[in-house]
Amino acid sequence: MNNVIEKYCNFFIAHFGLNIAKYRQRNYYSIFFKTNIQYITMKHLFILIVVCFTSATSFANSNSINNNSDSANYYYAKAKESRSQRKVFDAEKFFQKALEFDANNDEIRIEFAEYYIEMRKYALATIQYRTILKDNPTHKIALPKYIGLCFLQRKWVEVIKNGEIALTNNIKVENINFMMGKSYYEEEDYGKARKYLTTQFKQNPKHKETVILLGRVYIEMSMYNDAIAMYKQAIESNPDDYEILYEIGLLYSAQNNDREAVKYFEMAADKGIKQDLAFLQNLGMAYLSFNIPKGVEVLNKVLEKKPGDVEILTQIAQAYYKAQDYGTAYELYFKIFENDNSNAKALYMAGVSLIRKGDKNRGTKLCDKAIAMEPKLGELRSQKSVL
Repeated sequence: MNNVIEKYCNFFIAHFGLNIAKYRQRNYYSIFFKTNIQYITMKHLFILIVVCFTSATSFANSNSINNNSDSANYYYAKAKESRSQRKVFDAEKFFQKALEFDANNDEIRIEFAEYYIEMRKYALATIQYRTILKDNPTHKIALPKYIGLCFLQRKWVEVIKNGEIALTNNIKVENINFMMGKSYYEEEDYGKARKYLTTQFKQNPKHKETVILLGRVYIEMSMYNDAIAMYKQAIESNPDDYEILYEIGLLYSAQNNDREAVKYFEMAADKGIKQDLAFLQNLGMAYLSFNIPKGVEVLNKVLEKKPGDVEILTQIAQAYYKAQDYGTAYELYFKIFENDNSNAKALYMAGVSLIRKGDKNRGTKLCDKAIAMEPKLGELRSQKSVL
């Protein structure tokens, strides 16, 4: 019987790589070989098997963990080496292999994310940071990076949710108030957008994007004077910023203060703003309200590239009509109708202009023809002004 037991012991010790001295010290092995032991029961044999198997399993698991860690570190080192050598395909492959062996290693994931950012694979980088944040929502490295990537990808809700976490836990994120303000602006929550952008503006009044965006928030809230005051404050520290000068001009234009609008439009032009069609159209329209010839001069530059533009021609005709130059107004309205025979409103206004000029007979015929085309225009006859 002792030979059988010894056989089993040696089998388990040899098979699982157990240390005989270790088990002698713990008196497992000696149970069977003390000279004063005369017999052993099957119970003792079962205990021995369980002990040996449990110890072997623990030993194997320990070895497995160590091996996984060693393998992860090996592939991680290979990934960094490949990245430094610009072997991008190999680097990505090694990063993935490293995480297969140690999926909970934040250091590897952060380095992997940085690699993806370098490759401009922002969505994949975002996944790496998000994986870290699932277990640690306040990770001081992953959280700021994640917020920045979400902002870059216009994921406004994610920026807001994680930005609030960062602010609550005093985790530093560069330009966090601007990103929060922009995100709330895009989500049309202008009250909160104003709160964060105002904080950002106080911290850095020269941050142009904050200034312009805060102005737009004020516009959405119909707080034009506040927007203008803020823009003027920004101009004091940067008087050559033509974009802000132009924004002030647009704000004055929205308030129908066209003289002030022209003033700032011209200042923006002097500072070097690109005078594209949108700029010329805004400038020309502002001039029309108090200096028609200058307004027409500017708008003609637009018409050179947009000949027959109905909106511009209508605005010019309307300006001449308001200035009681009914002859010129008639010519412009009729020209609009000739370019588009379905434009009954232009034909009607051509008729009204003739009537105001004194040619009632011709003007009435044109108005009647326009009303026949579009009966609703008949309602204008009962109004004192058609504009």
